[in-house]
Amino acid sequence: MYSFWNVCIEAVQKPVTQVINSYGRKIYFNETAKVIVYNSFYRDGMQRLHVYGSANSDWNNWDVHFRRGRIPSNHMFHNSTAFFVAQTCPANLHHFWVDNFVPLYSIVSRVNRLHPGANNQIFYRIPTDLAGTDVTGCYNKTAYEDILRTLYISPFHDVFHRAPVNECYSSAVFGTHALISDPRTIIDHVATNIMGKEIVNQIASGKFFVTFVQRQYRRIINIRDLLQTALDFGFRQVRIVYFERHSIKEQASLMNIISWLIATNFAVM
Repeated sequence: MYSFWNVCIEAVQKPVTQVINSYGRKIYFNETAKVIVYNSFYRDGMQRLHVYGSANSDWNNWDVHFRRGRIPSNHMFHNSTAFFVAQTCPANLHHFWVDNFVPLYSIVSRVNRLHPGANNQIFYRIPTDLAGTDVTGCYNKTAYEDILRTLYISPFHDVFHRAPVNECYSSAVFGTHALISDPRTIIDHVATNIMGKEIVNQIASGKFFVTFVQRQYRRIINIRDLLQTALDFGFRQVRIVYFERHSIKEQASLMNIISWLIATNFAVM
């Protein structure tokens, strides 16, 4: 994990066209800003930081420009922490959770910024919502707004070169891998902040479900037989769920009351 003080976003003199290969398709975009660390003391110039990111991303790095001088007087300074993360292209809630949210939760909590009023800023490396160029099935990050907001983000989270330029942050953290002692901690945090403590307590005191996940293209052919088998074993709260028919908030609620989850990774055409 890299951590710096006095990190600013400034406009570049000439936009740089970036090209990345994502899932076999090329994505083009213009980078109109750069990240600068002022008061760097012992270093000057650009350095490429290789950071942790999803295995699905071929571009897990940040180009950071170091300056020994002070922050220019015309810049706006924010006493808050900015998190620079290498975002991937989430195809569904599972991939968003594993590849994006859990590492992000880990880094925010490790630097003690997981509290109301933190005003955390989240900056991504590459856009995922470019019209005509993004990958089929890639969800815009705004689809998971409710979950991201539990990290006390205010008011901005987006690709870094879309942020207001000439604005600086007292500290910034670049990349990390997830270090979580108990995964249930993250689930409880998100569930409490999305659904409220009363609903979470009601769920916690009730019975859990055995859930079969059915998909359009990854179907469990004998799902009715399996459901009946679960009932024959004595489970009474057994159900079939189509997650794509529910909102992100509803999916989070459904997952919180599951004890056993049965799904398949094999596509049936």
